[in-house]
Amino acid sequence: MNRLVKLQIVGPALLVGAIISAELAAVGLAHDPTSEALWYLNLRVLSVFQRSHYVLSNYTSIDGSQFFFVALPLAALCGAGALLKTKLPLAIASNLSFVYAAFLIFAWNIGRSSPLQASLTGISVPSGGGFYLIITLIASSLLSLAVSHAIFLMAAVRSKKVAA
Repeated sequence: MNRLVKLQIVGPALLVGAIISAELAAVGLAHDPTSEALWYLNLRVLSVFQRSHYVLSNYTSIDGSQFFFVALPLAALCGAGALLKTKLPLAIASNLSFVYAAFLIFAWNIGRSSPLQASLTGISVPSGGGFYLIITLIASSLLSLAVSHAIFLMAAVRSKKVAA
């Protein structure tokens, strides 16, 4: 695997890892509701996934929907792209990981009440560990998105030079 392909996988891999961590923390709390460490993780660090779960629960009643509908498809796309050495599944995974990271911020802001204004208003993000998590997810998925676009642009330029 070349260096650009490795960078392309970073965003989806971190997002899949964070979703799996959030689901495991929720399952762990169901089995041990007195665990302070799990409560801290669930309420302070992984709270963005809790809010997105509430938004997604309006559309599906499946437990672990973020795992089944986001993490598994992203992991499958990354695996297919790496195993088959094709660019398209990796590009789709990197683009979708950025879309889902942006959705996490959207889901965080859904419950926030603000008056309708014609001007730009601030976007709230979690504080503490949740802030660092969301910034890491946005930055890594944006990097993957940029790399996937650069790979396709370089391929287009190469094919244009060959055709000329």
